[in-house]
Amino acid sequence: MMNVPEPQKPEDRVWVAVHQQWALVRVDGRGSFKVSTSLKEFGLAALQAGTTMAVLDMGNCVGMDSTFMGVLAGWATRLRQQTAGQLVLINLNSRTRGLVATLGLDRIVKAYEVGELPRELWEVAALSEGLSALEPRKESRATTTETMLEAHENLVKLAPENLPRFKDVLLYLREDLHKKSGESTERS
Repeated sequence: MMNVPEPQKPEDRVWVAVHQQWALVRVDGRGSFKVSTSLKEFGLAALQAGTTMAVLDMGNCVGMDSTFMGVLAGWATRLRQQTAGQLVLINLNSRTRGLVATLGLDRIVKAYEVGELPRELWEVAALSEGLSALEPRKESRATTTETMLEAHENLVKLAPENLPRFKDVLLYLREDLHKKSGESTERS
């Protein structure tokens, strides 16, 4: 019997660049809480640099957690409010497209599955090859918890029907953050 190697899972990685008015992102592997704080900070910096559109190439993305999608909701909201801009997800597979719809993210972002890319985005999509790796920072647990809490609050603001889904998560994160802030004031 022949040993067939298991297919390699892509390394979870996010690649980014700012090009003129566009913020470009490519997600390889999973979009997760591990890169969410770094992605949030990139989005804020891109807004300050004058971007009006964020294009995320999700062709190599195998999944997203709720924290990652909540960070995208926050970024999309800020783009809309500050620049009347747009966050666009391209090359989604049917599974990741379903995740976007399930949490209501498609109410605030444009989402295109593989093969649906509108002609006006072809040039922007081609730019996603010249990106730099977004290195996840080694942040404190409190910072990660703050990002996770904000992300889940974003999803509930976006779609109030998400509250029952995330009620326990929000409670846990708020309690955890409260404990962390209590510990840090005791040490002072």
